[in-house]
Amino acid sequence: MCSFIVTNRKFKDEELSKINYFTQLRGPDVTSVETINGYTFLHNLLSITGDLTVQPFKKDNIVCLYNGELYDYDKEKYKSDGESLIDLYLEQGPLFTQKLDGEFAIVLFDFNKDLIVLSTDAFSTKPLWFSEEQGEWGIATYRTPLESLGFSHCTKLKANTIRVSKMSSHILVQEAPVVTYDLTQHKDTFDDWTKAFEESIAKRTVGVRENIFIGLSSGYDSGAICCQLLKNNSKFKAYSVVGSENIDVLSKRNYLMQSRGNEHDLLNFTPQLRHIAHQHIENNVEEFKYTIRSMSSDYNEYWLSLKDDNGSNGLSFISSLAKRDNNKIYISGQGADELFADYGFNGEKKYPHSNFGGLFPEDLSTIFPWPSVYESSMESYLAKEEHVAGSYGLEARYPFLDPKVVQEFLWITPELKNSNYKSVIHNYLQENNFPMAVNEKIGF
Repeated sequence: MCSFIVTNRKFKDEELSKINYFTQLRGPDVTSVETINGYTFLHNLLSITGDLTVQPFKKDNIVCLYNGELYDYDKEKYKSDGESLIDLYLEQGPLFTQKLDGEFAIVLFDFNKDLIVLSTDAFSTKPLWFSEEQGEWGIATYRTPLESLGFSHCTKLKANTIRVSKMSSHILVQEAPVVTYDLTQHKDTFDDWTKAFEESIAKRTVGVRENIFIGLSSGYDSGAICCQLLKNNSKFKAYSVVGSENIDVLSKRNYLMQSRGNEHDLLNFTPQLRHIAHQHIENNVEEFKYTIRSMSSDYNEYWLSLKDDNGSNGLSFISSLAKRDNNKIYISGQGADELFADYGFNGEKKYPHSNFGGLFPEDLSTIFPWPSVYESSMESYLAKEEHVAGSYGLEARYPFLDPKVVQEFLWITPELKNSNYKSVIHNYLQENNFPMAVNEKIGF
């Protein structure tokens, strides 16, 4: 995870450490600061792919900053993935991020055309905030740098959004989606979804330079990730917080991992360890207030603190161990509950914020996008992953949020979608004879 800050608001050099405090934790390798045409461009680098390449990227009076990972760039032509962005913009225009395959937040300044382009990927896996006040711009990975600069009205860029504005006048020129999904449900096998999932894991893990880790429960999502990593003969480490897990399933998964030479730590998350993990969050993670809701009831978790969330504290604990073990790439199962199950099955809600009880209708357009596709628990739990893992200088990757994986799921007939809880993952685990606890929602 990298991070960046861009502004044309003046600040004193001695204020920089405060402004950059939370964001610098995401990019511990190199911090670079450059002033171009009256704008300060600051970037904190976590080098994961290609050569260590400092930002901003510059060409023909165009400046670009980037946070994330691109999986389809030309490795023969570019030393690192971000170097391809300005060339793609010059070829495709302001909506160039529609051509990207990856997880990203991008800001591009075209000083020739007086344009600013802001974009995240389809699910805004990498956060991006901006503010426009009194003729001045502030753009950053987190909200707190903008507030430290004195901006009072800060907005988080909506998921699946490309925003194009005039630099000088702040006029919004264009907004467009990054990905547009086809809601025709016409595929009557799981085969194409399985292939897309296998490719999604491979692009995020095969041939990587840094070490991989996962948080492994006895549930479906992390189980599928673990299974595919084993199929690919990938080396990784798994960390499991035992808690209320199905020990029989975890033990069987542990045996499979160790038989392939992969380490697996079974952990007890004691009150003392939770206190330590929570203190790290208190000191190193900016406050994030989230809302989780249901479109089918008045259930609403309003303005809750990420710092108090059990999952946040559990991830802090696991991240501390991963950092100790020099494992930098975290493969997350985020998104499977929101997209493939809606926290329910066959109309029965497993959690009250479920929108339709996991019973997919004949006409998807009547419900898509349901709140947790882009907002609600999706936005809230992605913030947990990004803020907490980022505070340890770790990079999170999200195979279930790959656009091809999501599209292949949407194309599956409602009969197959509704055939089992998390039907696509259930089928995948069953086909691979991987240990699972049928129909259980497990994991912190």
